[in-house]
Amino acid sequence: MVTLVGNALIVLVFVAVMGYAVRSNWHRLRWERPLREGMRARPATFRAQVELQDVSGLVSLSVHGDAFEVAQRFPVIGFLNGTDYCYQAPDTTLETVHGWLHDWIEIRGLPGTGAEPIRIGRRKMNRLLWDVLVNAGAHPIGPPPER
Repeated sequence: MVTLVGNALIVLVFVAVMGYAVRSNWHRLRWERPLREGMRARPATFRAQVELQDVSGLVSLSVHGDAFEVAQRFPVIGFLNGTDYCYQAPDTTLETVHGWLHDWIEIRGLPGTGAEPIRIGRRKMNRLLWDVLVNAGAHPIGPPPER
C-alpha cells in the first residue's frame, strides 16, 4: 500500500512538472516556430558553446545569417527547462552587463517582438560573441565587452 501511494505521488509530481513546462514554454515556441524553421534551412555561419545566466552548464549558440538560436544541445531538455531561444538579429539589442567572474551580453528583443531577454557569455570569448551578433544585425547599446 505504501509503495502504491509513493508511486502515485511520483507520477503526480511528474505530470505537474510536465504540465508547467508545456504551459510556460508553449506560447514562446509557437511564436518562434516560423523563425526557427527558416533559420535552420540556412547553413550555420557561427557556432559556439556559451554560458546562459541562471543555468548550469553550457548551451549552444548558433548563428544562421541574420538569425540566431541559444539552445540546449538536447532539445527535450531545452523544452522542459525553457532554455531554447530563437531571435531575428535585427530585432534585438545587445548590452554589456558586468558580472563578478566575467561580463555578460544581455540580449533583448525590440518592443513588440515578444522575445524574452537573456544573458549569455563565455570567459575570454565575449568580444568575439558580441562581434558575431552585431555582424548578424543586432543593435549594440553601449560599448562592447572588453574581452
